[in-house]
Amino acid sequence: MSVSPELLSNRRVSDKEIYRRKTVAKLTALIRNLGYKLACREIYGENTPDYYRKKDEHRQLLNKLYDLEKKA
Repeated sequence: MSVSPELLSNRRVSDKEIYRRKTVAKLTALIRNLGYKLACREIYGENTPDYYRKKDEHRQLLNKLYDLEKKA
C-alpha cells in the first residue's frame, strides 16, 4: 500500500498516525455522502424508519470522527 505525499510531509509520522489520518479521511467521506443523502430525503419530508436509522448512523459516525480528532 502506498502512502500519499501529504502524509509523508513530516517524516516522523508513525504508522499509527498514518492509520488515524486515513481513518479520519474515510469517515469524513462517509459522513459527507450520508449527510447529502439525508438532506435530499429531508427536502421531500421523508420520515420513514429507514430515514431515522440513517440519521442515527450519521450521528454515530460524527461522534466517532469527533473522538478521533479530539485524540490528535
